[in-house]
Amino acid sequence: MGLFDIFSKKKRSDDTDEELDTTAAAVADDGVADDEATAADRSGDSDEPEGPFTAAEAADDDDDNDEEFAKAAPLDRDEKGPFDSEDEFPDVHRIDLGALQVPVRDGMQVRLDAEEKTNKIVAVTIQHSGGALQLQVFAAPTSEGVWNSVRGQIEQNISQRGGQTDELYTELGRELLTRIPATAPDGRKGLRIARFAGVDGPRWFIRGVFSGKAIDDEEVRALFVEQFRNIVVHRGTEPMPPRELLPLTAPQMQKADDSAGESEPKDDINPFERGPEITEVR
Repeated sequence: MGLFDIFSKKKRSDDTDEELDTTAAAVADDGVADDEATAADRSGDSDEPEGPFTAAEAADDDDDNDEEFAKAAPLDRDEKGPFDSEDEFPDVHRIDLGALQVPVRDGMQVRLDAEEKTNKIVAVTIQHSGGALQLQVFAAPTSEGVWNSVRGQIEQNISQRGGQTDELYTELGRELLTRIPATAPDGRKGLRIARFAGVDGPRWFIRGVFSGKAIDDEEVRALFVEQFRNIVVHRGTEPMPPRELLPLTAPQMQKADDSAGESEPKDDINPFERGPEITEVR
């Protein structure tokens, strides 16, 4: 296993696929505003439901709210991950990216996606075996979950873009299979397909987006699920608003000069994927 030998930075380009990338980052863009609205809705002076509800309807509404804010995670998360840094977890080779420690596989590539203006790293994407997994991690309340409400937001977002979603029940819990109409660089029309997964942990929420062979190739997906479940999240002790991105960092000891390279590795996983920072593990 080699060190990081490629680390190049490119600016995001404003092109026709930007809206599709915004869909993949909808949690980060909309989360704080949604939480503020939710907090306002839930902090009213009266505990009585508004409108002409019967007692049964009010109870059903309370049940829906309870489910929306319940934590969603595999029943064996404590034993099989994703892990909190305070948990006991297997000792495997992981890349330290600050809030995320990501397991390493031979031949995988790691891309750090950063905001153009601030250079703040907002996501990490791992690629190998013809598949890819984009990871983002957010602050979350101690007693409430995020994934149930976020899943509904993603469904609405996809629908507004003319796409379709299917809810899947997997070893990671409830996932969303999404299909969005898209245009390739050569003008061909098609669908951009992805699978969204989410896990609520103690004071954090991690979201993964599977693409390429990681969507439906059983062997490749199993490799990525294993990596996803062996991730360690370092939440930190500082207070943060719900759904605020936890800080991700590049591995400082292995970072080469930003000007060392300008070319991206060739990759036919997804013609719409872009990333300003690329790191490769050989």
